[in-house]
Amino acid sequence: MKIFIVGAGGQGGPCASVLARDPAVSRIVLGDLDPSAAARVREKIGSPKIQTEQVDARSERSLAKAAEGADVVIDLVLPEFGEHVMRAALEAGAHYVNTAFYQPFFDQFYKGEPLFLDQEFRDAGLTAVLGCGMAPGFLNVVTRLYADKLDRVESIRLRLAKKKLGAEEMVTPYNPGWSPKQALLDCAEDVYVLEDGKLRILGAYSGLERYAFPEPLGEMLVSHHAHEEPLSMPRFIGKGLRYCDFKYYVAPQPAAFIHAGLASEEPVEVNGALVKPLDLLVKLLPKSGNAFLEEDASKYEELDRLSHVCMMIEMEGEKDGVKRHYRVHLPKMTANGAKLRELFGTALINVALPAVIGAKMAVAGCQKGVISSECLDPHDFLDRFLGTGIPYKWKEL
Repeated sequence: MKIFIVGAGGQGGPCASVLARDPAVSRIVLGDLDPSAAARVREKIGSPKIQTEQVDARSERSLAKAAEGADVVIDLVLPEFGEHVMRAALEAGAHYVNTAFYQPFFDQFYKGEPLFLDQEFRDAGLTAVLGCGMAPGFLNVVTRLYADKLDRVESIRLRLAKKKLGAEEMVTPYNPGWSPKQALLDCAEDVYVLEDGKLRILGAYSGLERYAFPEPLGEMLVSHHAHEEPLSMPRFIGKGLRYCDFKYYVAPQPAAFIHAGLASEEPVEVNGALVKPLDLLVKLLPKSGNAFLEEDASKYEELDRLSHVCMMIEMEGEKDGVKRHYRVHLPKMTANGAKLRELFGTALINVALPAVIGAKMAVAGCQKGVISSECLDPHDFLDRFLGTGIPYKWKEL
């Protein structure tokens, strides 16, 4: 299997590392606008399978040329470039996977319109999988697993939180683990919520509530968050779904940045110069790609003990006329860093590994056209995921 990865940043490095250790993968092309960034990733992984290419995610010609001969394209650049990467994959005759998506899909889901390039991918016998990282992605697959247990699904409530024990987040550098620009925009933008079977648009940080996560997180403040699941799940899970939301923990740093106006892309005058506040902030924040390049195995034990991530699925519905309520706890995927490094060459696999599984399923044959990760067969996906040897378990509460 031949893979073209677009983007050698915070997710591209781990994805290349996972693929380099997969015996089914014969070639990996790692493309980035900055050839030195791709070269540093290749040097760290040290696999002869990896070759690097300088590509511009705004140029379909550049992308399509690099994708020649690839079975699948894994798109790990900002969602704003997704249209170009999708067209290039189609031109190269390759399947396509991304880990996050934005426009034009948000509007198309909201309006119930056909999805961008869906018919073209169908006609070509190809699959384009949207949102196949951790969330969206792994979270969607497990949600589908439980939705399939029900005849009717009334509501899906998704909650995600992070906490560092023994440390105050306000005195540590803000680094979401992916593009800080996209992470800040996700916090600042309007959100979508399915209510009474209809999608509604609400303001950022609306729907504040205290949610009781399993220990050691405990009760945390969450709010509606700009995310893909409330848009894609009503279409692809269906089953009479009447309510769907995604709430994210209220992290103090981005909340402060946003309410101070630092997430704005409107230029402001500073000493006679026009400056976009978001550009300045992103320039000063840590670069997400450095997390892989500077990964320190000596810190795994401390991270396993102190850094926690929790995703929760709350689902209500009906089976054989009986009401059912599932509450599912998905703990931190990157725990047991030493074991993950042994398996994948890195512990930073929470987005990369689901993307790889989605890519392999697309190549093996699944639904054609443009789909979201909850369309993938959850049993096949989870068998492949756990078949890697990853020491991961979730729990029904």
